[in-house]
Amino acid sequence: MSAFVRDGRRFRQGSLVLDPGARSPVVWRPYRFPGRRGSAVALTGPLRVRGEGPVDGPGSPAVDRGAFRLLTVEAADRSWELAVPAVDLPLVRAALRLPGAGT
Repeated sequence: MSAFVRDGRRFRQGSLVLDPGARSPVVWRPYRFPGRRGSAVALTGPLRVRGEGPVDGPGSPAVDRGAFRLLTVEAADRSWELAVPAVDLPLVRAALRLPGAGT
């Protein structure tokens, strides 16, 4: 699904890949123009949602705040601020709770 990750003072566009059958069921894949290199990053578990709310703060004008919600997710190695489509929020929350999510 389309998603954004806060990277310092801006949001980076990309995809949040949710695949419960994969070795890494939750993966962030940044959007890259053709010819540029960019690698996917698996969210390392255990994963915990620490907060949910409107997309605000640094970089928020780059995100459609009416269509996206901000999730703060704690992973084993770092904290993630993910702007995900509001309609997909239940799906994202369920994927983050799956056994093996973030492994």
